[in-house]
Amino acid sequence: MPNKLTALARATGVIAMTAGSLIVQPANVAAEPAVAPLVLRARIPLPGVYGRMDHFGWDSKRGHLLVSALGNDTVEIVSQWKRIHTIAGLEHPQASVYLAGVDRIAVSSDSGKLRFFDAESLALVNTIDFGPDSDTDNMRYDAAAKLLYVAYGEGKRGALAVVDVATMQRVKEWQLGSHPESFQLEKNGSRIFVNLPDQESVAVVDRKSDKITKWKIPGNTNSHTLALDETARRLFTAALQPGRLTVIDSENGKVIAQLPCVLGVDDIWFDTARKRLYATGAGAIDIFQQHDSDRYSRIATISAGEGSGSTSLHLKTRTQDSLYMAVPNMLPQGGSEVLLFYVND
Repeated sequence: MPNKLTALARATGVIAMTAGSLIVQPANVAAEPAVAPLVLRARIPLPGVYGRMDHFGWDSKRGHLLVSALGNDTVEIVSQWKRIHTIAGLEHPQASVYLAGVDRIAVSSDSGKLRFFDAESLALVNTIDFGPDSDTDNMRYDAAAKLLYVAYGEGKRGALAVVDVATMQRVKEWQLGSHPESFQLEKNGSRIFVNLPDQESVAVVDRKSDKITKWKIPGNTNSHTLALDETARRLFTAALQPGRLTVIDSENGKVIAQLPCVLGVDDIWFDTARKRLYATGAGAIDIFQQHDSDRYSRIATISAGEGSGSTSLHLKTRTQDSLYMAVPNMLPQGGSEVLLFYVND
């Protein structure tokens, strides 16, 4: 009898021993489904907000999301999954950055104005005018040095400026010869990597020597993104169209890999802890896994729904890793919304 039962168990399922009894689990029990890398947690409505959205920021002191509503000429302040304040009267705001150490918010705009607001009262503190049509755009903040890096300028006037956030004055800049799109600062080095699609290049700026090197990246003419894996010495960029992820060696500019990607990517994020890339594009998010410094694969495509755009923010907090994504002009009652995804291991 035991032999027959054991044979039956082997044929139909899994054998387990509990308190001296033989338990047979049926073979048709489905395995637990794999957990999706991203899970939609909330939809944050922004009624009355219209037009394209641009780069988000995060006030880490207050837990506020800063939404640059470019087409609405406003910055929307979101807390606890709802809008709590609007900064109005801006000219196509393109990026909002919280400045830890001085407790201010910097907002760049298409008009060339860089504005500083008190982060508590949201009152205007100071304005730097880069000049007509200067198109102050992407920004990065070095909190340790209290320096804000600002991409600005069209055509030959394209440059990367350095602003002392304590005095709120420009202290330095590097001329790049075309409009700089996304850029990344090394944390353990002195280099800045700058995407220059009009030159089909990535520029490498050395903050110590002021030396500028440019790497030709074939097909980079409509890639506005840039992410950095400093440990593996890899840069990542994604083309708007055709959808294409490009992996670049950050030591020499050599193209390591190219993979198909969702269209319209304007923000891309490298998740250091999980060795993943999140590429947010038109209606979807592509997720790529880094197997080693030279090998990558797309492990999931998360549908974000009709109308969702490429603007996003990957955020790591004490309690939860999150990814925010813009959905302009799609609320039934009129307006836009922001999607909040939780990141799973």
